[in-house]
Amino acid sequence: MKVLGFMTGTSLDGIDLAILDSDGESIAAFGPWAENAMPPAVRGILENAVRTALAWPRGAAEPAVFEEARRVLVGFHLEAADHFLRHNGLSFKDIDLMGVHGQTVLHERPQPGRKGRTVQLFDGQAFADATGVTVVSDFRQADVAAGGEGAPLAPVYHRALVQQAGLGLPVVVVNLGGVANITLIDEDLNLTALDTGPANGLMDQWMRQHGRGDYDHEGQLAASGAVDADVVAAYLGHPYFAASAPKSLDRYDFTLERVQGMPIEDGMATLSAFTLQSLMAGIDQVGAKPKTVVLAGGGRHNAHLVRGIASALSPARVVLAEDLGWRGGAVEAEAFAYMAARSLRGLPISFPGTTSAPEPLTGGVISSPRGRSQSVA
Repeated sequence: MKVLGFMTGTSLDGIDLAILDSDGESIAAFGPWAENAMPPAVRGILENAVRTALAWPRGAAEPAVFEEARRVLVGFHLEAADHFLRHNGLSFKDIDLMGVHGQTVLHERPQPGRKGRTVQLFDGQAFADATGVTVVSDFRQADVAAGGEGAPLAPVYHRALVQQAGLGLPVVVVNLGGVANITLIDEDLNLTALDTGPANGLMDQWMRQHGRGDYDHEGQLAASGAVDADVVAAYLGHPYFAASAPKSLDRYDFTLERVQGMPIEDGMATLSAFTLQSLMAGIDQVGAKPKTVVLAGGGRHNAHLVRGIASALSPARVVLAEDLGWRGGAVEAEAFAYMAARSLRGLPISFPGTTSAPEPLTGGVISSPRGRSQSVA
């Protein structure tokens, strides 16, 4: 089954698209992939949706900006997909299924006596109608409704990649997106996962705040600054780090307040050290002793951060996704293509060890083009 997956991350920097040929269990082939920048007008609407979501009380009516954001997101996905397919000599008729993550504007982890709340904005039915292709979206809601964290979800795909690569176990896959998360695949192929802390999110915000672009190229600013160990320790004093795994974060659970007033280089060095130390704490928390650690996500381009990870995890072998023939920028889009195929077949995408789900759960809302039917390949 040829599945087109989409991912728009919390960094609001763009959209990733990838085609995967898969039945939701094995991976038959990797198709083309691309990364497209997010237009400023789209980002502006989504930033407004995020600000509104963060102030949205439980039980209150959905903010009107959410519907505006859904319409804009469908248009953005449609334009990106049309260009991507044409560029690769394909059309929507060549695609059997699409998996769309949607845009996260709110993620609250469950608390004692209170289920979590998560919002990924999209309109799967409108996208299916516009393209004539069945769409799977809203992957997290079933897990959250059952009392799970709703994140991370990519571990089931990480396991498929690790198995295909024939890596010696145990393996840890690290995704360095807006938030950092890890997947531990143990010797019995069991999955353990958690969000470890911020990755690119705070560092990218710091760059934008100072008018220095969207990210710290190769971590050069961080490498030139001085780390404030007291600030790092204060960040690590957040109750999240004492909570047991699995656990999940919203990108906005941490702010730049503690580094305000620092020179830009020192602030970046401190935020980078916080990312590194929280990542190591998460790996220690699950008792991982990996033979190999694979780095994916945009943070794999941050040479300063990668050097720190490799040094901290020695003697484990630390490799970039590309070193294994993976497409590091495509892994999350591929993951939602893979999970779309699993959802269509009723296979689980979240597990007790990845999201604290009470049992392995399938997920995803399936939207078939109105007036059409689509068979499971």
